[in-house]
Amino acid sequence: MIKRTQIALRKSKRRVKLKAKFLLRHPLLVPLVVFFVVFFSGLTLFVVFGATTQGAKDTHIVNLYVDGKKRTVSTRAKTIEDLLNRLKIPLIPEDITEPSRTTPIIEDNTQINIYRARPIAITDGNRTLTLLSAQRAPRLLAIQAGISLLPQDKVYYDETPAQDTLASSASERLVIKRSVEVQLSLFGVITKIRSTASNVGDLLKEHGINLAGGETVQPQDKATAIRTGMLISVNKPGTKTLAVTEVIQYKTDFLVDSTLASGKTRIDRHGVKGEQAVIYEIVEKNGVEVSRRKLQRIITIKPINEIRVRGIKIASLNSNVSVSGSKSALMATAGISASDYSYVDYIITRESNWRPGAFNSGSGAYGLCQSLPASKMASAGGDYLTNPTTQLRWCSNYALRYGGWQGAYNAWLAQGWW
Repeated sequence: MIKRTQIALRKSKRRVKLKAKFLLRHPLLVPLVVFFVVFFSGLTLFVVFGATTQGAKDTHIVNLYVDGKKRTVSTRAKTIEDLLNRLKIPLIPEDITEPSRTTPIIEDNTQINIYRARPIAITDGNRTLTLLSAQRAPRLLAIQAGISLLPQDKVYYDETPAQDTLASSASERLVIKRSVEVQLSLFGVITKIRSTASNVGDLLKEHGINLAGGETVQPQDKATAIRTGMLISVNKPGTKTLAVTEVIQYKTDFLVDSTLASGKTRIDRHGVKGEQAVIYEIVEKNGVEVSRRKLQRIITIKPINEIRVRGIKIASLNSNVSVSGSKSALMATAGISASDYSYVDYIITRESNWRPGAFNSGSGAYGLCQSLPASKMASAGGDYLTNPTTQLRWCSNYALRYGGWQGAYNAWLAQGWW
């Protein structure tokens, strides 16, 4: 037993000596073994616990702002949309990302902002509309809603409680304050401006106008509310501005209707009178006007022309009229233009009811157009007493004093004769 133990000890010592000799011959073996054991152990732990490899060329650090909260992630996503899908961040079409969803991620510290869409009510005068948008700029929101704006109009967030049911259901509310056009006279120089000022005093502040050295403003009360077309005048000492309102008469436009009987008229649109303001600069001395100078004439309300329609449908002669055939054929034979038929029919009907032998015993007038005396018609032909065509030729020549049959017709309407 003792002998076996001694033999085992001798073998163990021999193995130790051999290992020592081996390590002396290979001094780098132990450090290498230790290094590989530590490296692979660390790599195993990195993979097991979900870590990502840092320093790879396709990995980037991204700062993501969602709902006001910052989140920093390391990702291999190629685009912003790819990153959001990996992080399971849902978006609706109205949401906005900055940069856009298709933007590639190519560098570290890329910043991504996500703006969530929310319901917004926009009040424009008496109407209110809503939209779902992630936009924040007030004017862009209004434009997105399809509302046309002038540069001088104001759009702002309103935090006061909404009275309208539709507006109260939205998370945010915008109000559009429309600008109005006024006339601003600065020492006699008049310009048109648009303003959202509530009163005269606010408008002066808006344009940096300060009264000094006896200068005055009209209206004198600076609390006077601004209204469309009003005149605001800044005057030198001893002068004032006066706007005198004048009426502008409307004109009448004439049209023709081939379905309306000749001699008949109708009004398709009634005329509306306009208004204009004539602005004077008045110089006063001791409260008494000493001179007046016209500065400008401004149309405040444009007149609307009246539209009258005249019939040109020519009816055939009836049995009570002594002219045979149709009126249109008779006028054509006399060389009268078809465009004048309605005017001729209107006048001749009222003068003689188309009777070539019509005689006015009171005045002595004779014929279709009541020539006075009848012998005047001899210039158109010797048969003027009996031939309606001859009479119409003379009538056409007579109508030239009014520029033609249309002018004669207008004269008849105005004075009841020609």
